[in-house]
Amino acid sequence: MPEIREKQHDDFEVFDKINQRYFSEIEHSVPHFQQTLFDLQNECYKLWKNTINANVQLQKELLGKSGFNFVLPKITQKIIDNVGAEIVKYRLACIKIAITTIESGTKNVKTWNDSANTFLDLNRKIIHSWFLPFMPKPDTEK
Repeated sequence: MPEIREKQHDDFEVFDKINQRYFSEIEHSVPHFQQTLFDLQNECYKLWKNTINANVQLQKELLGKSGFNFVLPKITQKIIDNVGAEIVKYRLACIKIAITTIESGTKNVKTWNDSANTFLDLNRKIIHSWFLPFMPKPDTEK
């Protein structure tokens, strides 16, 4: 019987080694992955901003050189301004919703993480109760 227990112990050392290597690699690579995603997001934002600004500048130049004296009516200017303000409000609302959702998810994961040992103990007791009828009883008459 001790040989079987020793063999099982060795088998689990292999799993422990694999788990340690796996999570060590994750802890090493995830920060770089996150930084890479942040850099990409930042470049996309700059591209978006530069494209919009360049197009507006181009339209100003072309309109100025064309000689047309095109003036937007005040009501149209007000509508454009209001639409712009609503777009900003909508974007801020979406960001708040996303942040709240992420924070809620983080809180749930933290709660689950904090409860992991409780779940482990509960599962241990359940499995023990399942195996109890099949386990050999110690010989107390000797």
